[in-house]
Parts: sequence; structure tokens; C-alpha cells
Amino acid sequence: MNGIFSEILQRQKTLSFMSDSYRNDTANRFPLFPENGMDPREFAKNNATTPTTGLIVQSGSGSSSGTTDTTPTPVKTITNPGSLLQIKFAEQGDITYDITPNMPLTLSLIGGTAGVLQRLTLIVHQPAGGGIAVSLPAAHYKDGAKPDVSLEAGATTIISYITDNGGKTIYGGL
Repeated sequence: MNGIFSEILQRQKTLSFMSDSYRNDTANRFPLFPENGMDPREFAKNNATTPTTGLIVQSGSGSSSGTTDTTPTPVKTITNPGSLLQIKFAEQGDITYDITPNMPLTLSLIGGTAGVLQRLTLIVHQPAGGGIAVSLPAAHYKDGAKPDVSLEAGATTIISYITDNGGKTIYGGL
């Protein structure tokens, strides 16, 4: 009887370690979201596969005349996109792309509305086998270098892009 209980306990420890591996990874730690203090990988794990509701977005020029919009940010989930994928800013508001590639992928980015600050959030999930290279779109990145998309099996990389001039100038970063 003790053998069964010790085997169950060992399996629970193994599963607990596997499910919390993103918390234990100090070498590959992402900066926390300033809005809520959450690790982006934890946020993606909790929210990427569930509908986004109740998001409040401030629109306008940043003055007190802005309006509050309770329209949720749409999430486009794309699995196995092939080798080329064009993602685009929404015509109005923000958008999120949740992508799981099946082969090396090159992304391009277009769109946006001039005079409106817009955000595009890119969530890239490595498949169970990992090792799928993803080439990020052209943008102004911190220090001029594109961030690395993790190749680790099951890893998630989150990158945000913003534009306020219809996509003529795009800034990107983790």
C-alpha cells in the first residue's frame, strides 16, 4: 500500500514542477507587466485561450476629453500558419494575435489608423516539439535589435507593437 501512495506523491510533485516551470525559470525571466505585476507568461497561460471581456480602453488624444470604451480586444488565434503570415493592426482599437507555428515562420506587419494610438499584441507559442524559428516583423525595437522568440518546447513569447501614424512608424518590444 505504501508503494502506491509514494508513487502518487512523486507524480504530484512532478506535475506540480512541470506546471510551475515558468515561475522557476530565473535565467529567462520576463519583466513584469507594470499594470498588474504579473509575469507575461502567466498572463498568457491564464488568458490566451479564454475570451477577453471587460477590458476598458482609454481612447482619444490623451486629454481629458477621451472616452472610455468597454469593447473587448479581439484575439485572432492562428495555428499552423505556414511559412509567411501578415498580421495587421485593427482598423479601430487594439488586437491580439495568438500564433502557434508548425514550421519556420516569417511575420510582416501592416495597417493602423493615422492619429490613433493602437496596440497589437503578438503571442507566439512553441509547439510541444519546440525549435520553430519565428522571424519578427520590421519595427523600431529597443537597442535596434529584434527580441528573441523562444525555441523551447511549449514556451510562450509575448511582444507588443504600437503605432500612432497608420503603421508608418511601428515600435515593438517585450
